[in-house]
Amino acid sequence: MTKTSTSTNLVSSPSTQPTEKAAAEAEQQDELFYNSLKPQLDKLIKNPSDESISKILAYSKSK
Repeated sequence: MTKTSTSTNLVSSPSTQPTEKAAAEAEQQDELFYNSLKPQLDKLIKNPSDESISKILAYSKSK
């Protein structure tokens, strides 16, 4: 039978730094993308009138 093991010292590996840097850069790009979309998303917000809400509730209770 062959015994195998994995090194537990992977955290201090120099190859983890580029991954962290890439993750931080991707997060920054995601935030810039979201901030560019935010005004358009805000335009989609709907504030229904009380009358509309009452009609919807009345309809749902009648079914």
